[in-house]
Amino acid sequence: MTQTSIISKLHQSNSGTRVILVRHGRSTYNEQGRYQGSSDDSVLTEQGLRSAYQTGLTLKGVKIDAIYTSPLQRTQQTAHQILKVIGIGTDSLIPLHINNKLKEISMSHWEGLPFSYVREQFADEYRLWKERPHQFAIASPRFKYPAVRGNLAVAAPASEQYFPVLELYDRVKQFWQEVLPRHAGQTILIVSHGGTIRALIGTAIGIKPNRFHSLQQSNCGINLLNFPLSHTQPAQLELLNCTTHLREVLPKLKEGKKGLRLLLVPDGTSNHQTEKLAQSLSLESIDFSISSESPNCIETASQIVQYHPATVALQVSRADFPLAWYQAIYARSGGGNKNHNSEGLITGLVVAQKDTLKNFLAQLLNSTTVDSQNISLDSPSISVIHYPSADHPPILQALNIEGRASTQSDRC
Repeated sequence: MTQTSIISKLHQSNSGTRVILVRHGRSTYNEQGRYQGSSDDSVLTEQGLRSAYQTGLTLKGVKIDAIYTSPLQRTQQTAHQILKVIGIGTDSLIPLHINNKLKEISMSHWEGLPFSYVREQFADEYRLWKERPHQFAIASPRFKYPAVRGNLAVAAPASEQYFPVLELYDRVKQFWQEVLPRHAGQTILIVSHGGTIRALIGTAIGIKPNRFHSLQQSNCGINLLNFPLSHTQPAQLELLNCTTHLREVLPKLKEGKKGLRLLLVPDGTSNHQTEKLAQSLSLESIDFSISSESPNCIETASQIVQYHPATVALQVSRADFPLAWYQAIYARSGGGNKNHNSEGLITGLVVAQKDTLKNFLAQLLNSTTVDSQNISLDSPSISVIHYPSADHPPILQALNIEGRASTQSDRC
């Protein structure tokens, strides 16, 4: 999605409360591959500062009534870089509120440790964290942990445990209850952390804590929620993890370049709009294309894969084929068959009607609590799902991005 498209989307007439959510820029701990959690030792890198400023340029011109940010340094720095841009030329200062409920999830004795060390030394905890985050429990963060292996903190025995994801969900629910009534019909900007934003979106549209890892949040990714004025009904997710303003065609793969990636494109676009979308994907690898048999879907898919002559193109008659495919993948996974895990990345294009794709996304996020009406799909747009492996839950990497003119240097 181009900068102009993002601003246009944020300016759309709406009677509800619009919430823009931005994750902080790249930090020193991001660079070093360490767990950050609620620690405040990590600050923005030069790249992080530049990206935050670029995000401000993208949001410039959008009427923002208030900004809410976590108290941690990396979010404060991001918010101030954004304010440098969006505050220029405004009639009055935009109120900036620091709110403790927007802090990152507390990871206790993992904070500051390298990802690889945690995977090896806390293998059982790590597996629980990835596979059943709602059941993930660690020692209470009020206990102290001595450094016994160089500068690597190792947990001392503790008699109390708590559930970080459940605590985070409770905390952000309280944030919504406190803040939304103050800003009915307004637009607010929240600058926070990856885990916190996933929980904010999850509580807003009905994603339960067991799917905590189902949404991706990239540094300075832009998200958009629209709440009804009553605030008693779920919000609608209109944009997720848009990073095209940072010169990315598609968000980078956080779980590595492996597994299956699906690019979902709804039908209903004009030839001109589809051509722009096709050009933005021209340098991305697309290994196969599947579309429903409707003429619009076939035409959209054909126009996109014209730049990919080696792509295998298929049409299917079953209307719910994305959902059927999803169920087939997880039937195999549940059976314990790990042999089909791919060491490389396979990318597929899926073109279908909007309602079909919305139902597919709702099922992916949790069909018992997420209604397809809580998900907005635009034409033209790209939504991205990544299946890192058969035993890893799918990740919604992005929703409703439009791509941008791609160049060789843009490739992930």
